[in-house]
Amino acid sequence: MFGNFLYLMYLFRTNGNWRYPGDVRALPGRESRRPPGRQPPSRDAAATEQRRRILRATAELIAEQGYQETTMEEIVRRAKVGYATFYKHFPDREAAFLGLIDAATAHTVERVEAAYKREEGPWPDRAGAALGALFEDVAAHPAEARCVLVEAVAAGSSDAAAKHEAALKRLARLLRPGRELNPRQAELPETLEETLCGGVVWVLGQRLMAGEAKKLRALLPETLEFLLRPYVGEQEAAREAGEAAEAISA
Repeated sequence: MFGNFLYLMYLFRTNGNWRYPGDVRALPGRESRRPPGRQPPSRDAAATEQRRRILRATAELIAEQGYQETTMEEIVRRAKVGYATFYKHFPDREAAFLGLIDAATAHTVERVEAAYKREEGPWPDRAGAALGALFEDVAAHPAEARCVLVEAVAAGSSDAAAKHEAALKRLARLLRPGRELNPRQAELPETLEETLCGGVVWVLGQRLMAGEAKKLRALLPETLEFLLRPYVGEQEAAREAGEAAEAISA
């Protein structure tokens, strides 16, 4: 018994200074006594992952059955979170839907704008690069795209419709410089760009509802021609579309 007591005294003594057990530090050269291996995620990382799962479940369910038919209970089950976790991120189903629209729109529009800026060629080439990025992103994320392009208008939510309209206007700004290529630009309608973007969104939405997201790439040339024609004329638009078709075939 006395030997054990001396041994404990030895353990708690360091460089002549006595320490209580609560003051014990790791040995020199050992930063932590925590066993090696994967560490648990931080609180912020866990919250981010929970929000991601909720938004993903919301997108999948609304794309499958529509906004009106999707319930919060279904979202909670699909996301594999508790109700308390859901309410920590969103007060109700509509808030989750609006959060999904915000996240998906930001991701897609930023990618489209980045493709437009990276292209160093003339404006028709920049417009083609932007359109290609849009088609690729929609094809890669069909559930989220359907929520933004179709359900945001059909859901009956004024806030969702407003977000949809804001996204169209942001994309329409990329077409505005094309007016300088038309000698009769003064005759072009003020709403031309938004009308063209609306037409592209309609085409994408129809294909998504038909379950043909993987076929979108084949529609790129004719859609590009549709976009360019009011600015560069029929022949030049057809030439640009032909080059796009060749690039896709290659």
